[in-house]
Amino acid sequence: MKKDSSTGKLLVKLILIVTFIWGISAVLIIYFIPNWSDRGTFGDLFGAVNALFSALAFAVLIYTIVLQREEIKNNREEILLNRKELEKGARLQRKAQEVLIQQVEQTHLSAKMNAMRTLVDYYNNQISNPKSTEEIIEKAKQKRRQIITQIDTLIDGLNDSDVE
Repeated sequence: MKKDSSTGKLLVKLILIVTFIWGISAVLIIYFIPNWSDRGTFGDLFGAVNALFSALAFAVLIYTIVLQREEIKNNREEILLNRKELEKGARLQRKAQEVLIQQVEQTHLSAKMNAMRTLVDYYNNQISNPKSTEEIIEKAKQKRRQIITQIDTLIDGLNDSDVE
């Protein structure tokens, strides 16, 4: 933003300087060359200078186009680099999400196994409790067998790569 502001100020200064020089030259020509035909002849002397300035302006225009072309090329390269970085970040984010999903699944499995272990301990307490009746002991043994079967099924369903 500052660069644009300073460039604009420079342009205004250059326009004022050129206008001032042009005005001074007109006053000097009128003052030192009183005859109109002599003024015309004097002006014709600068035809070559006008051609030179036109050629210089054209050269500066071409140079500006070349600079803009290089700037556009640099911007395209920067955009490509940014795009590659964004794609890399997106891949990393997807990988992190996959890892997080695996962690959630393992946590869920661990919680389920802990809950089953707690139930097995509960039924073991019922079985070993001397106050339990034969009927309660038999139901506790059946429930314990069911839970142990469920634990075996869960463990058999796991791949070695699932458990780290």
